Amino acid sequence: MRDVINKQVTEGDLLRAVASAQAEGWQSVKLYFMIGLPTETEADLAGIFDLAQKTAWVHRYLDRPGKPLKVTVSAAAFVPKPWTPFQWEAQDSMYALEEKQRFLRGLFAKERRLKLNYHGAELSFLEAVFARGDRRLSSVLLEAHKLGCRFDGWSEHFSFAKWMQAFATVELDPTFYANRQRLREEIFPWDHLSPGVDKDWLWQERQTAWQQTTTSDCRLTCSACGVCQHLPAETHLAKEQQQ
Repeated sequence: MRDVINKQVTEGDLLRAVASAQAEGWQSVKLYFMIGLPTETEADLAGIFDLAQKTAWVHRYLDRPGKPLKVTVSAAAFVPKPWTPFQWEAQDSMYALEEKQRFLRGLFAKERRLKLNYHGAELSFLEAVFARGDRRLSSVLLEAHKLGCRFDGWSEHFSFAKWMQAFATVELDPTFYANRQRLREEIFPWDHLSPGVDKDWLWQERQTAWQQTTTSDCRLTCSACGVCQHLPAETHLAKEQQQ
């Protein structure tokens, strides 16, 4: 999964960094993961627990002196975003996300030194809707406001039922925005804007992700994404190599 998102950080890198922090006196660690990414399998979900467990007992895995650490894991739901290689992807259904969260809860219940946190699938679903929404969603926002939706980032104020009522009132289907696989040639609501990255390059990166291969760090090897070609941008490393 790290190759899919082009993370280029190994398990060994993480464990060595944690061991170094422990040697300096740290007794707790927070790890951040994402569930629902393209190509994800149940084995990948189990890998979250496995890596968290290795982190808690890192002194044993690296054969170093020390005590087990307290590890808090945050598992956010994947939300496809504009101008990324995954802007064409569908978000997992709320049911699928809840099943994955339930699977993780079962694993983490086995280890008292591990704590699992995650956002509710309903909130992640709405985030996906508005992340790739168009101007028609403005009417949903207005209707939700009329229904009393306020401070929805706090769970005690969030009412999923009211949001669904707002969508129903304006006759829009939220799954059209969140759970639909996009075609390559689809025109997106944000296509008239540009951060400099070529849309064709993003599609190629999507293909690379599905093949589980990585793209080199652009500070070392230019991948011709379009930013340096279209905008007055140049990496510091590139300047050093020219000197």
